[in-house]
This record gives sequence, C-alpha cells and structure tokens, in this order.
Amino acid sequence: MKKTSFEDALILNTTRGARFLTHGLPWGVSLGIARALGTLVFFLSKRRKIALKNLRAAFAGERPALELERIALRSFQNLAMSAAEMLRIPDMDRRYIESHVKVIGAEKLQGPLRERRGIIFLTAHFGNWELLNVAGSLLGYPMVALARVQKHPRSDEYLNRIRASKGTQIIRKGMPIREILRALKSGRIVGMLSDQDGGKNGVFVDFFNRLSSTPGGAAAFALRTGAVIFPVFISRVDGSRHEVEVEGPLEIPESGVSSEDAERILLQQFARVLETKIRRRPDQWLWAHRRWKSTPNRTVLVLSDGKPGHQNQSLTVFEAIRERFKNRGLPDACLTRRCVEVKFKNELFKNFLGAWVLLTGGRFPFKRWFCRLALVPDCFETLSRAYADIVVSCGHSLLGANLYMKEENSARSVVVMKPSFSPRYFDVLIVPRHDKIKKAANVFTTEGALVFSSSEALETESRRLAEETGLTGSIQKIGLLVGGDTDDVRFVEAPLQGIFDALDRHCRSTGAALLATSSRRTPSWADALLKRYFKENERCRLLVVANEANRPGVVQGILGLCDLVLVSGESMSMVSEAVASGKRVIVFLPFDKSRLKSKYRSFLNRLYETGRAAEADPATLQEIFTRVSLPVSAVSSSDGDREVLREAVEEVLR
Repeated sequence: MKKTSFEDALILNTTRGARFLTHGLPWGVSLGIARALGTLVFFLSKRRKIALKNLRAAFAGERPALELERIALRSFQNLAMSAAEMLRIPDMDRRYIESHVKVIGAEKLQGPLRERRGIIFLTAHFGNWELLNVAGSLLGYPMVALARVQKHPRSDEYLNRIRASKGTQIIRKGMPIREILRALKSGRIVGMLSDQDGGKNGVFVDFFNRLSSTPGGAAAFALRTGAVIFPVFISRVDGSRHEVEVEGPLEIPESGVSSEDAERILLQQFARVLETKIRRRPDQWLWAHRRWKSTPNRTVLVLSDGKPGHQNQSLTVFEAIRERFKNRGLPDACLTRRCVEVKFKNELFKNFLGAWVLLTGGRFPFKRWFCRLALVPDCFETLSRAYADIVVSCGHSLLGANLYMKEENSARSVVVMKPSFSPRYFDVLIVPRHDKIKKAANVFTTEGALVFSSSEALETESRRLAEETGLTGSIQKIGLLVGGDTDDVRFVEAPLQGIFDALDRHCRSTGAALLATSSRRTPSWADALLKRYFKENERCRLLVVANEANRPGVVQGILGLCDLVLVSGESMSMVSEAVASGKRVIVFLPFDKSRLKSKYRSFLNRLYETGRAAEADPATLQEIFTRVSLPVSAVSSSDGDREVLREAVEEVLR
C-alpha cells in the first residue's frame, strides 16, 4: 500500500509540474518538447515492441519494416503531444478551439439534437481523443465522457478535474449504468472509446482481418435507449491543428435480430469505419496497446531450407496446431500458414550467419543488418514484410532466420532440432531422443523424427489410390519408398539393384502388388534403375518418379493402402513417417553404412531393437518378407510422439 501511495504521489507531482511548464511555456515550445519526449520513450519503452507487432499484424505484406517503424515513432510522438495538450485544457476557450479545430459533418447532429435523442460519440485512441470532449463542450454541445478508473486515485482525480474544466461531465467506468442511461435519455452526447481489447467476454468483430474482442457497452446502450451512434474521430493535421470528422450514423439492425447479434452488427460497422481511418492515417492511432490480446487468430510462419524432410517436420507442427484449433471449435480462418524458403547469397554467407549466431550464443545483435547481408534481397524483403505469431523451422541454417523473425514480431518460436547454442532463446524445442539434449521446460523429446500423416489424410489418399490402381481385397500390397543422396551418404548401385531384384522376385512368386515412388533426392541413375525394373512390370501397379512428375499425397496413399513398406534408411523423417503409419516397415541401406551419422544409426537401432522396423539387405530381404510382424509397440510409440507434439503445441499456444 505504501508503494502505491508513493507512486501515486510521484505521478501526481510530476503531472502538476508538467502542467505548470506547459502553462508557462509558449505553445509551440511545449509541443516540441513533448514530441522529443515521445521520441525518447519510443526508443526506451517496452511498448515499442507491442506497437511494432501490431503494425506488422495489420499491414503484413503491405508496407516495409522501416515504414512501420516510422509510423510507430510518429504514434508515440502524437501521444506525447496529446498529453501536453491535455494539460493545457484549462487554458483553452472557444476562440482557441475555433482556430485550431476544424469540424466536418457537424450538421448530422442537428436532427437528433432537435429531437432530444441521446447521441453516442463512438471514438478510438486516435489523434488527440481527449480534445474531442473539450471541443464539443466549448462549441455548445452537452458532453458526457466515460473515463476508465485508474489505479492511482489522486492522480486520476487530478486528470479528471482537467478533463471536466470546460464543462464536460465525467462518468467513471464501473459506476452504475443509470448515470449513462440518464444522460442519453435526457438528449445529451456521451463520448465512449471502443477500440481496446474487450477480453474473452467481449464482442468479436473483424478488424484488420483478425477476430478482435470489443467492449459491447456502446452498442448495448444505443439499443436500450434508442440513442444514435456517430463514429467521431479527431486527427492531428499539423502541430496544434486538428480535424474532427463526424461519420455515420451507424445503422440500427432491423427488429427480429437478437440483442447479441445486433450489438455485433453495430460494432462491426464501427470497426470498418475505424480501420478505414487508420489505413488513411496510421500514425494517429495508439498502436502501443494490446488490441488483439484476446484474438483467437494465429499466423504460423514456416521457414524452409529447401530440404523436403525438414519442411515436412515443420509442417507436422503446423498440422498439430490446426488440430488443436479444430478441437477448440475455432473456424479455419482463425489459423493461417505461410511458408518461406530462406535463401542465402552463397554458402559463405550462410556459414557466416550461422557462425555469428553461434558466437553470440543466440543473442544475435544487429540481426537485421546481418540477415540483409546474408540473404538474397527478395528473401530478406519477404521476411521483413511477413508477420507471424508463431515461427517454426527445422535445420541448423535456419536458426538465425528463426531468431530474426521471432524478435521482429515478438512471436513464439518452435525449432524442430537440437540447436547449436543454448535452448533458452527459443520458446519450444522438439528434439529426437538420440540428439541427447539436456532436459528443460521448453524441451520436448520424441523417439523419432517429427513427421506424421493424419489418419484422415491416409484414409483419403489410400482410397484415391485404390480407385486408381483397382487394388481391393486380400491381395498383399507392398509399398516402396526410395530416397536419395544426402550431405553424408551417396547411393550405390549394387545394393540398390539387389533390393529391387529381391523385391521383384517376391512379387512375381507371391502375386503381391507393388506401389513405388522415388524422391526429389533420388539420383538420375537410380531413377533409371527403378524404371528398368518396374515400369513395365505387371506386378507394379503404381510407379511415381518424383524428378519427372512429383505427385502430392502419393506417400500418404502408399502408406495408407499397403500392408508392408520398404523404405531407404538415409532419411530419418521418411522412416519415421513410415513407422508412424502403423504398417510393417522394412528398412534397407543402399549406401556405405559407415558414412551414416552416429545419431542416425542410434535411431535405426532403436527401431530394430524394439521391433518397430526390420533391417534388410539383398541377401536377407526374402526371408524378412515372411517373418516381419507388427508389434503393438509400433503404434503405441508413434502415439507417444503425437502426445509429445500435442504438449509442445499447448506450450507454444499458451
């Protein structure tokens, strides 16, 4: 209590001192000092991040980052100048208002005033909104202002005395509503702000393409009393000169509409008018408050390094977020996704950026300058204009870009890998067990790579593939997923040919059907070998060569339709997706095993030891075909990883 009293006294004395200075100094000097203070606050205040985040959300893709920073700066400057003007309210008179405030659309008020109907001036934290009440009172309009109760009572009382010094009646928020009803029923004008977050119980309207919670009071009062709502905005035109625009009135919904729907219709009209005003003069709005604190909308930015396996893991995170939204009953429009491939000028710059992030321990100073230096211009421009609530990436080369976008947007970050520096710089890390990362609150450990196909996708794609191939009934169906070269391993022809030869013999001898696909990593000679064995093979019902005609959904179709899947073992994500499908899985390694990273070998060995997959080579494949079985642990293990992913999503959405 003592601390609050001290703060209250300090704020009160500071405000009184500022009032004394603004009263004594020339008008232009006061505004100049206020503008300078606004600039200082912009660079020092934590509210700067809130303002920039809101601006990026509102103008994503429309305006460059530097322009948004200039808008935010001018918004802070306008706020400081408005505060100085507020302290000068006791010195203002009608002549001052007539010479400094131009009113447009005042004639719209004459009808309701003659009829003694209540009027609601619905406004926002736009321009110098405090000056609206003064202008109205001094120009002969009976004004009543609704003011929020502040936590410092003495300072609050002092400011309300300033507000009321020119005849405006102040009604504190939280007081009995009969004061507002009495004012409206007596034909007075009540000024209300309606652009702050209304919390979970507010009325949700569309505002800058996001569901935005809005206090419903103004609409409720209008519907109850028959008052007319006029959106009214004041803009700073130049220095101390302002322009007031009276818009509307808002259209009252027809009878038969529920009160809740009527409130929403009215507030949606106001939101459209306000958005139009902000787009025209964005620096006039107060961007530094948490307008979208209660919005259910989320924008997910998926960063890609061009490697399909990495991108698929990031997209798995997005799909888990979408599933969470669906379970909460939120509309699809509340969740948006954007994928951006991060392109570096060359390997030198990519390594340089990674080394800088590593050397600075993830703090990444001068991040914008370094990203501009390292990335190709189009890519940097795309990222600088992009907005994200959540940034997801997989791959070491993307750590710098992830941190850059996290800081630029005050976003939550998800990294699907073990980072090369402290995990604390990211909000959520999803790491396979073989990476042996230290436990932490933001670390979520999976058994395998984070790639799942939803049961709906498997069923849909398998049904489509069954219709295409005519495969029904009890005939054995074998899937073949052929990967390709990576940074560590290169495919070798002899073992790959041996696998194809054994698979061909098995299908011919048993009558099994084969469905095969290669990947974009498959070398051309391996594609040619695949076509030589299976293109004209009557047992092969499907052959997709990805480098010639890649087909979306083909892997999910094969996994959903087939009873058994052969998969090359150089890709952890491809093997993990096959295992997670719940089908019998055989892994073959058509390359020098000694070149495989130790963590990949550990991952595969755990699959073999726990019976979730079997290892085969050309000599053992025929035998494994007859004895490989699906233990319960295969399904329960992938379910375990799904549960880990759900927990990670809960953390990033909290």
